Amino acid sequence: MNSSLSDPNNHVPEVTPDDGWDDAEGSTGQNAATQSALPPRRTVADRASEASKDARENGNNGLRIEPNVFRSETSDSTVRLEVQELGSSVVRLEQTAPAPPKIERLVKFHERPTKEKDEGPSKGENESWGTHRRHSPRWIIGAGVGVVAIVILVMLLLPFINAPNAARSNTESASVTIEENIEGMEALNLLLARQPEAMQIYRTFATATSADDVLPLMRDAKTLGKTLREHWRPLGVSKQWTPAEDSSWTVAEISGHPCGVLEGTLPDHTGFTACFTNDGNRLLLDWKATSAFGTATFAQLEQGGGDTSEIRGEISTSEFYSATWPEADYQSYRLIAPDGETAVWCYARRQDQTDRLIVPLFNQGEIVQEAQTSRRVTLRLERGPEGALPNQWLIGEVLHIDWIAP
Repeated sequence: MNSSLSDPNNHVPEVTPDDGWDDAEGSTGQNAATQSALPPRRTVADRASEASKDARENGNNGLRIEPNVFRSETSDSTVRLEVQELGSSVVRLEQTAPAPPKIERLVKFHERPTKEKDEGPSKGENESWGTHRRHSPRWIIGAGVGVVAIVILVMLLLPFINAPNAARSNTESASVTIEENIEGMEALNLLLARQPEAMQIYRTFATATSADDVLPLMRDAKTLGKTLREHWRPLGVSKQWTPAEDSSWTVAEISGHPCGVLEGTLPDHTGFTACFTNDGNRLLLDWKATSAFGTATFAQLEQGGGDTSEIRGEISTSEFYSATWPEADYQSYRLIAPDGETAVWCYARRQDQTDRLIVPLFNQGEIVQEAQTSRRVTLRLERGPEGALPNQWLIGEVLHIDWIAP
């Protein structure tokens, strides 16, 4: 490493003619001691004082960094490093405070409390817990004999226990047998297979142009002739029309008679409901029930007029009362026309025969826990008391439930 560093601030003076360059050897010998000698090493205090002096002279208090120039006191330009070899011995630091002494664990023995004589057997684990306990053969035999004796005793008492139930079941089976053999059930069974005949009868009725063409197919034809001719309205259906094969056919007992109900759609896409009865093994069309016949139209009833001797409609409960129709004396109902377009108000005197017939229609059933909202009825209406509105009527008589007459 070269120990002499160049100083940018220390410029070499220019060469002049007066310089003596010829006597190189003399100058070398005379100045050898001067060239190899270095000024004395400055201390930190001297450096600080000089730095502060320079700062005052220059008027600058900033930081000034000067190069560290190391010069050897000898003429040898080679810098040697002094290496100090450390020994293998390690200096250990002694502990200032001694380690705390170890404390031995103290074990205290507790004796099990003595068991008193009146105490019961303790529950939980003991020396015999988990081991299988074998029962004595005598105990097993005795238990088996007891079970067999109980079974035999129950078998002996079983006829006496079932005697009341047997009598009741015999009565119920007898009543079921009687009900199955009644004429109504036989008629219902016969009606089930007569759907094609019902479809043919209704086809004749729908395509007929006069009442006389269908009168022989009607129920009560002898007494119905005059009424049918007066109210006959042809449906205007083509002769080629036939009810669809998927038309619904339902058999039920209505008004005490086995009846069949055929439901389908006409060519103009309006629905129809035709009612049939079995009279002397003849399937007949009930015209009044099929056409929802009424002696007066609901338009007339709205105006307070018309013949109200036989009115068919759907009745439902209502809450419309007034001073003329007080709730304490009357039960309010709403009677809707068969086409569902018009409705009038009807009232029944409480505890009257009409009220006793209509109220059960809307009571909750024992099996089906739901009350019906409306029912088909055939009524005879009367004018109400003075002050009643034109569309308010008194129920004079319940002719029959549903539209099919008994």
